[in-house]
Amino acid sequence: MSLNRQVVFQVTMPALLVALTLFGSSLLGIRSINHLQDDRDKIVSEHVRSLQAAEDLETHLRQIRFHSFIYIMDMTPKRWAKVEQDQTAFETVLADIRGRAATEEEKRVLHDIEAGYLRYSEELQQSRRFPIGPTTDEFLRWGDSHPIRHIVKPCEDLLDLNRRAMAETVEMSARQSDLARTRMILLGVIGAAGGLVGGFGMAWGMSRFITRLSVRLHDVHAHLDQEVASLRLTAEGGNLQGMERQLGTILERVREVVGQLQRQECESLRAEQLATVGQLAASIAHEVRNPLTSIKLLVGAALRGRCPKGLSDTDLQVIHDEVGRVERKVQALLDFARPLDAAHQPEDVAGLVRKVLDLVQERLRQQAVQLTLHFPPEPMAADLDRDQFEGVLVNLIFNALDAMPGGGQLGIGLDREPDGQLRLTVSDSGPGIDATVADRLFTPFVSTKPAGTGLGLSVSRRVVQAHGGSLTAANRPGGGACFTITIPAAGGGLSRADTPDC
Repeated sequence: MSLNRQVVFQVTMPALLVALTLFGSSLLGIRSINHLQDDRDKIVSEHVRSLQAAEDLETHLRQIRFHSFIYIMDMTPKRWAKVEQDQTAFETVLADIRGRAATEEEKRVLHDIEAGYLRYSEELQQSRRFPIGPTTDEFLRWGDSHPIRHIVKPCEDLLDLNRRAMAETVEMSARQSDLARTRMILLGVIGAAGGLVGGFGMAWGMSRFITRLSVRLHDVHAHLDQEVASLRLTAEGGNLQGMERQLGTILERVREVVGQLQRQECESLRAEQLATVGQLAASIAHEVRNPLTSIKLLVGAALRGRCPKGLSDTDLQVIHDEVGRVERKVQALLDFARPLDAAHQPEDVAGLVRKVLDLVQERLRQQAVQLTLHFPPEPMAADLDRDQFEGVLVNLIFNALDAMPGGGQLGIGLDREPDGQLRLTVSDSGPGIDATVADRLFTPFVSTKPAGTGLGLSVSRRVVQAHGGSLTAANRPGGGACFTITIPAAGGGLSRADTPDC
């Protein structure tokens, strides 16, 4: 990512966070307002229904009063039917109001209405049993003391109660609307202030960032100026594009310096390897001298005539074996000393292991060694040199078999590490790694085998390291040794372009 993109990212991310915060706050405010509006609509709707029911109750009350008065004047079944119809409608509305009553005041008023209605019914029935009249004055007196008087006042109280509740709801709705409007205005003011403060903070931060970057550029220039005297760093006016070009120039020079260091490291490593070969020459001389001494004694005896019939078949076999022993020692030394030329390409690690195991199946059977494989179902590939890696696997498996001459358990496992690398383990149930050589196990010419050269594990580690991995060894808690190879998976870790060819 270029410098400009980094700057844009650093500038836009805080602004985006502020914008998202304001947007989220606005959404919460809108949701809160909608929720308040819904609650208010429900409350208003409920009060409207209650008010309408109270008005209906008074309407039916007037109808009862009128039709009952007409019935007293003309007691016919037709007139009484209308009274009963009005009473049924009154009782239906009263039951509906009773079902919605929530406050204690409403319940008290309804109790008064029900008590008054009961007294009305009793007095009306009494008037039916003892008819009024026949004079007009008697009808007027009955009308003035109409039984419905017991219900009128409680019904008026109920209507007033619903009107007051309606007025309170409207007033509360207005207060909530004002409060929500105030909050939204406050949110807008806070957002504007936050934008100003955030912009000032980002400008201040960018100024400090440019200043620090300029100082670092000059610091890098001071370290490289001895060899790159042509570099001229300027950062006046916050010229980010100019600074990016200067940084690119410095990075290119850093790459050149790193390349030189890598080449020097390779040369140093090569020199160290040659020095090691020189130090090991004395060690290999002892290994070669013993076979040559045996050959010299046999050939010298034949030259001096002590063997009239010449060298026997036994003598020739001894000479042949000793020459082969010298040849193996010299070849192992050459293999250790020469550089590794590898051709890396993606290979299925599990497939390579199975191929090597096919070569040692007969020895597994002869030694009665039980093989246990733990491979994942999906293939795991790594960039490998097939021949070199097969040589490492053969060496580790043969070492494990040599540690179990009387049979045992050979385990090979492959899995993926959390960092994406592949981990291959080769374990055995033998006696484990000798404590006397544990810290020198990968040192050349260190071996616990009577006929071993001591170069197998050293060369194997070099091969694995050339693949960008590592080879380690440890004793298992339950007995036996375990060798672990860790290598980058195909497409991950260091590529051959990134690793100097030593």
